[in-house]
Amino acid sequence: MSELRANRLGEQIKKEITYILSTKVKNHDLGFLTITEVRLTGDYSQAKVYYTVLGGEKEKQKTKESLAKIKGFVKSEVAKKIKIRKFPELIFTYDTTSEYAMHIESLIASVNKGEK
Repeated sequence: MSELRANRLGEQIKKEITYILSTKVKNHDLGFLTITEVRLTGDYSQAKVYYTVLGGEKEKQKTKESLAKIKGFVKSEVAKKIKIRKFPELIFTYDTTSEYAMHIESLIASVNKGEK
């Protein structure tokens, strides 16, 4: 039951962060940012916000720095929308899932080429 509640709260936080970043934040250093997932700890004290950025390492670094600057604003805006007793601390983390998937695909493709 608790895991279900954490997942629902994570999805709600993800939806609100996405809305706030697209409408209320006017920071051009964010680039093409996508929030992919929000995971909460068991005690709801921290929320890891996973994101991806379209572009290279330079864009990733600029986005990371920008998110660090606006983290407090985003937390306060989301906390206004979601009424819970103590809102979790937001920890923005780059999501490496897509890069890992592309790496695995390239390995599989190289193995398939070797078999032919």
